[in-house]
Amino acid sequence: EYDPNSTSYELLLQYAWRNLDPFDQYGQFCDRGFSYQSALFYANEEEKLIAEQVRSEVLDLHPDWDNESVVVPLLTRPFFWRAEGYHQDYYIKNPWNYEYYKERCGRTKRLKKVWGEEQYNCYHDLELTCFNKTAVNEDGVSIEAVVNVKNAPEESGKVRGAPVWGIIVAVVFAVGVLCLLVV
Repeated sequence: EYDPNSTSYELLLQYAWRNLDPFDQYGQFCDRGFSYQSALFYANEEEKLIAEQVRSEVLDLHPDWDNESVVVPLLTRPFFWRAEGYHQDYYIKNPWNYEYYKERCGRTKRLKKVWGEEQYNCYHDLELTCFNKTAVNEDGVSIEAVVNVKNAPEESGKVRGAPVWGIIVAVVFAVGVLCLLVV
């Protein structure tokens, strides 16, 4: 879905960095294990140089960070299998569950702590005020930026209760424990 006429690899990397915890080598937020480790991928030498440049810029913006503590590797892009349909656009299809996950896993809170409130807001602002509503594409042409092309719901900012499936699991578990205690 990456369209070099609509954005640049560099801008995608800038957004990617600000949506991950660069210090967590074991996963991201609640998701742990090898499958959840962060990495940024490049397709060729040109993209590799851009990825190294953006990483360097990130480190320059945060002089208190050192290269060894930032554990996000830059890797040659392998072949990726497309995930099953139910994984695609999960945040749109299941906004309640996704908001619950984000809140309970502390995703937003952690990103604000790592990147600062101002950078978090800048890279999550649907009005693109930090970018003057423009983007630069791969050809270096300044274009009008388009956001939220999938019409994802805006963050509610509300603390969500457990999704229905979570309540059902908790009730079934409690009933099972009570049955064991009675017997």
